[in-house]
Amino acid sequence: MPRFALELEFDGQGFSGTQLQDDASRTLQGVVETALADLAGSPVRFLPASRLDQGVSSPALPGDCVLERDWDPAMLAAALNQRLPEDAVVRRAARVADGFSARRDASAKHYRYRVLVRPARPVIDRRCLWVRRWSRPEALPEMAALLVGRLDLSGFACKRGDASDDGDPRRRYDHASWTDDGDGAWTFAMAGEGFLYQQIRGLVGAMVHVALDRAPIGDFRAAIAGGWGARRLGNMAPGIGLRLARVDFTPEPDWRDTR
Repeated sequence: MPRFALELEFDGQGFSGTQLQDDASRTLQGVVETALADLAGSPVRFLPASRLDQGVSSPALPGDCVLERDWDPAMLAAALNQRLPEDAVVRRAARVADGFSARRDASAKHYRYRVLVRPARPVIDRRCLWVRRWSRPEALPEMAALLVGRLDLSGFACKRGDASDDGDPRRRYDHASWTDDGDGAWTFAMAGEGFLYQQIRGLVGAMVHVALDRAPIGDFRAAIAGGWGARRLGNMAPGIGLRLARVDFTPEPDWRDTR
């Protein structure tokens, strides 16, 4: 049976994460599987490349599924979009090899976190962590520079309470940076082969804590060195400010835009 990769754009505010849950929570995987089942006439499993938290959005989250009949990928995307809710859409699709896995075959994942620094709270676009003012913004690039390489950054993550907690926490991190986008908007960008549960949110919360002059950079270095046993530095940044920007594959699927 043919296997397809689907790349989705979705607004995480309406979902309790991407992964199916034991209760009746609305998840991205659940709404995609409902659309696929309606199209195929029988249950279809959709496996996203990443397990994202409640509130986290993405313009390009890939996943894969197997269907009983073959489809032109662009037509498949269009047919699913007629069945998906307004807060999720298939941007493009591809026919992939039988052994393809969007989760296992990803070579890099790119995340963005938005922080808004200004006296007044945001109203129109609340997809951010809001802080009134920086005290030490010059510390941000210094801390980001510490996050590149093959590292154990579990001191900023949370345990899932399943078998994944027992694995090697070290990952390859290719890039980490802060950008001043102007008008009070800042973006933290990080890319690597994989990330632990809530790790980006923990990193942002810790770096903001230091930039607010509530802890020295030495505490951030200690959290890196402490692994799972590290003392929590700052508060976990809210999921609403986080986006999975894209996922890379080598080679890339033969993506076809929806018609």
